[in-house]
Amino acid sequence: MPVGRGGGPVGRGGRVVPLIFFDLEGPLSPQDNAYEVMGLIPDGHRLFEVISRYDDLLTLEGREDYEPGDTLRLIVPFLVRHGITAEDVKRVSQQAGLVPGAAELMGRLRSEGWEVHVVSTSYEQHATNIGGKLALPMGVIHCTRIAFDRLRARLSRDDLDQVATMEQIILRDLYGDDLSSGTKDEPIREQLDPFFWESGLAGALALPGEAVTVMGGRRKAWTMEEVARVKGASLRNAAFVGDSITDVQGARMLESLGGLAIAFNGNAFILPDVTVAVAASRLDPIHPILEAWTSGGRGQVKRMVGGVPRPGADEGPHFHWMVGCEAAQLKEVIALHKVFRRRMREAAAKLG
Repeated sequence: MPVGRGGGPVGRGGRVVPLIFFDLEGPLSPQDNAYEVMGLIPDGHRLFEVISRYDDLLTLEGREDYEPGDTLRLIVPFLVRHGITAEDVKRVSQQAGLVPGAAELMGRLRSEGWEVHVVSTSYEQHATNIGGKLALPMGVIHCTRIAFDRLRARLSRDDLDQVATMEQIILRDLYGDDLSSGTKDEPIREQLDPFFWESGLAGALALPGEAVTVMGGRRKAWTMEEVARVKGASLRNAAFVGDSITDVQGARMLESLGGLAIAFNGNAFILPDVTVAVAASRLDPIHPILEAWTSGGRGQVKRMVGGVPRPGADEGPHFHWMVGCEAAQLKEVIALHKVFRRRMREAAAKLG
């Protein structure tokens, strides 16, 4: 498909139709829905933090058939044991707000003819709720679907007893105030590897595709490819906004193709793989980047980012061109984004 002067895909009749993908938790809503849902059960936040750290370890290892964000699959047995339902997920989501500037940005993108899609690891109940607040149609929201009732039927009383025992082990032996330090990594692997993959419970936890489909990692990238294929567009002309480990594959793919990958208050996992990093208290400051891209491609984005005066450390927005970023600068950018990430996402900022 031909490419317009603005860098977006040219549709039928020569009309430029820019295509952009957003992660949901972080860029669009500050709530980590699964973390808050786990908070409905006793010590659920601590349980989630350990399993989230385990998710990071499996991702970094490159375990076969495992994707970042599969935390949402691993916590299901704990949710089922405590009787958590899809309605509970929806109820928790209703307490979630939007990132400041998200609604304004969405309205502006729609008025400018952008086609917006969401690729989110979030449970369906949360993703559709936030999408609704942003006036996004259901068809552009790609997310995690969990059949809670079906999974409840798969877990026997013995299975749930094993889950109860593991809860005790996690809280007694595996939780720590700073799991990112790595001091608990070895015992986490020693306990959770056999629990999830080798024990008699493994069969019940090998949740079938029709019951659990987690939208994370490569699955986000595959979804972006499929959307572009259906639209007859090239990902070389697409943009993506993400913030964490579940977005790395999508960001890496777009950057390698010459598209535009933006980290918004990103963590250390995603920042090395994006085109541009934005640290801000509002989402709409990414609009000038998108304007620059549609008017002059990556070169114009680089010039725009380089020409923005640097605000104070506690202010914003902060823009950084990340392509070819040296180690010392990367360290500074990670530290800066950590400040804004904590400010925006509070307790959820510690999660991968």
